[in-house]
Amino acid sequence: MDRANLWSTLFGMPAMLFLFALTLVGPSQAVAQSEDTYSDRIFLKNGDRVTGTIKELDRGKLRVKTITMDTVFLNWVDVESIQSSTYLRIATTDGSFRYGRVQKSDLSQNLRILTNGETLEIPAIEIASMKPIRVDESFWHRIEGDVRAGIDYKKASDILLVNVATNLRLLEEKYEIEFGFDWNETQRTEDNNSSRADLSGDYTRFLGDRWFWKGSAGFERNQELGIDLRTIIVGSAGKYFLQTPTMRFEVNAGLAASVENRTDDTTQQGLEGVIRSSFDLFKLNIPITRLSASVNVFPGITESSRVRIDTNITLRNEIFRDFFWDLSFYSNFDNQPAAGAEKEDYGIITSLGASF
Repeated sequence: MDRANLWSTLFGMPAMLFLFALTLVGPSQAVAQSEDTYSDRIFLKNGDRVTGTIKELDRGKLRVKTITMDTVFLNWVDVESIQSSTYLRIATTDGSFRYGRVQKSDLSQNLRILTNGETLEIPAIEIASMKPIRVDESFWHRIEGDVRAGIDYKKASDILLVNVATNLRLLEEKYEIEFGFDWNETQRTEDNNSSRADLSGDYTRFLGDRWFWKGSAGFERNQELGIDLRTIIVGSAGKYFLQTPTMRFEVNAGLAASVENRTDDTTQQGLEGVIRSSFDLFKLNIPITRLSASVNVFPGITESSRVRIDTNITLRNEIFRDFFWDLSFYSNFDNQPAAGAEKEDYGIITSLGASF
């Protein structure tokens, strides 16, 4: 690989996107810190008190951002009482949601929520999660996410691997919007280069009893499988079947319509079924560790003999505040690829990233 190709890969458009996203991390964190009031008060059963801003209650851990201790995680069962000015979306064990600000509450009894001028009481034992809804902030300040990148160069085989990815999320009362971009480039001496990219957007609407429906649209590229560009639209419905302090499991199913421009200069349109499942395993003690796995199966409808399977497994370990290390495995399988293309593409990616 010549030096010009090396630098053009490192500083091409995907790398520029990564650098641009990095510029958003610092300012967004600074703005968030300046707007935090640190006025939420959490009283523990052992007599300690924590003052800060509630960031999340999930999987049995209450995440609180403080001034003196940075971010701390508190066991929900160790909290005696709480008072918060943060506007929260509160999910209960029956799958319903409540919205409002928490008034001074004794958690041995009920959590008291002020919403639309009225006070609601929810048994503390029935609270599954709490997430802030930034209703008092501008649109851009309500977006959170992460950005990551990895580079691997092997001199013996003269192979350069580059990965750039980012995820952005907007959380509202009854829905979430997520945007994701993932790009992988492989350059080889024999000019047998390949590119793999995925640009997608998801809209998730929360329903009762842990049900939800999801609409997705995306653009995909995988030259190993003979796909120059796949445009896909998906509609599905699903349910969270498992929600514990350390695990989460969901399944959803629906239909997908796609148009494929292939490397053999053919175009193919089709309708597919969609079966998606994802599993998350958490360890929220410092350092924070998360194992995520997802499997998406696309059985053909217009092409009944065709099956596509996408698998992703990621282990994330936090290095220090808001910075992490990822080890990921991906596999894309298509039993009827374009002429001359492989049926399966897979790889292992290591990357460093930051969340904001």
